[in-house]
This record gives sequence, C-alpha cells and structure tokens, in this order.
Amino acid sequence: MQVNGNISENGSSISLEAVNFLAKSYSTIDYYIKLESLLKNVYPAREFSHLPKYELHKLLNDIILQNYNGEEILKYRLFEKHLNKRNIIGAFEMRVNTSRIDFLTINGDTTSYEIKSELDNLSKLRKQMTDYMLAFEYNYLVTDERHIAKAEELLPDSFGLWCYKNGKYKKLKKATLNKKIDPEMQLRLLTKKELLNSYPEEQGKIKKVLNTYNANSVNYLFKQTLKARYRSRWEFLLSNKENILPIDIQFFFNTNILPERIYFH
Repeated sequence: MQVNGNISENGSSISLEAVNFLAKSYSTIDYYIKLESLLKNVYPAREFSHLPKYELHKLLNDIILQNYNGEEILKYRLFEKHLNKRNIIGAFEMRVNTSRIDFLTINGDTTSYEIKSELDNLSKLRKQMTDYMLAFEYNYLVTDERHIAKAEELLPDSFGLWCYKNGKYKKLKKATLNKKIDPEMQLRLLTKKELLNSYPEEQGKIKKVLNTYNANSVNYLFKQTLKARYRSRWEFLLSNKENILPIDIQFFFNTNILPERIYFH
C-alpha cells in the first residue's frame, strides 16, 4: 500500500525514493558488503549481517519485485508468460538498427515486445517501432496503463498493445502480420559468421544474397539464425529457472553462469 510517497511493507514503511534507488543500484554481481548496504538503506534499523549472501539477494529481489514499477519487472513478467510455451526461443535486448528490442520470441514467427514502464517516457517510441517493423513479423508495445492513451495515438496499424497493471498483462490489441519487413535490414542484423554460415555460396555477402534470395527466403533463414544464436542461452534459463531470482533473469541469460556461483560465493 502506498501512503504519502511511502510503501507499507509488512508493517514497515519503505520510501519510494529508497525503492527506486535500490532498483537502480542493485547488480546481480554485487558483493556481500554492497548487498547489505543496499538493504540498510531501505531498512536502517534492521540487521542483516547474520544472513547468507543468497538471502540478501532474495530480500533485495523481493523488495524490487513487489514495490518497483520499472522495466526490469515487466521483463520478468514477459519471461514468466513464455517460459512454459513449447518450441519458443526467447531473447533479451537484441539490437535492431539504432534501437534495442526489450524481449523477442522466435518459433514459426518472430515477435518483438517493446516495454514502456510507468517510469519511462515515449519520446523514442516512434523511432523504435519503425525499426522493429524492419525486422520482425509481429510486434507488441507493452506498457503501463498511464501511457495507454498516448501509445494508442502512436501505434502503427500492425502493432499490438499490452497493458501491465497490478502484476498482470492484459492484451488490448492483437498484433497483425507486419508487411514492412526489410530483407536487407534483417541481413545486417546478423554477424559476419552467421551470414557466412547461412549463405556460404554467396560468401556471406549481403548484396549477393539479396540478388539470389527472395524476401520470404531471407526471413526464413533470419529466424533460423536467431534461433541458433539464442537457443543455448534461453535453454539455460529454462533449466535453471528455479534457482534464478526474478530481477536477475537478464544477467543469467547474457552470461549463462551457474546461479550458485553468484548467490553462494
């Protein structure tokens, strides 16, 4: 419960300022002393030195998950929605032109999810949505309810819209097939090695590929290449999901370090 800029938590009062500072300051790889210091900033009167390192991580994750309204929370909730779906490969923070998509799924189709939390603004949204339509078949804007009216004004026809409220997502508009995909942009999003592996006869040269393959063929190989790029990282998350704390999901996707090496050392 929020009261006068504070959050009531199990009988204790946490200031919103302290929660926001905690969310911005916390890192999965923080040492014990830093973790303890962050907790003391939220609960100055409590003692934490008797707790093992994992418990400090868990307390910090719980505070952020329950009281913070930033991007990290919406990312975790997207992960939750997709972790039990079969034949899906997920990914965080893929570069697309000059933007970075927050979350992406690849199965028979590519589906992007751009997040705008309560703490974000929409100043870059039009450019971001234009970039994502160059690469992906289906695209969604995932936003806090405070942005809905403005987001609906900016949303391209093919974009879908999800609203995040009270810890849950509600689909307000279903995405339709995007017909503005640019094969050249898709190829430019692949590494030199990926291009060479996908198009050995063209020596991975983009101009040669575009002269040889049509848009549908490029799109198909684009999806297969992204699946290969992200498969092991996504499967690592699925295999270790019971041992990974919510705010740390993207860190473990990027690193594939065993959770016990972080939480217990």
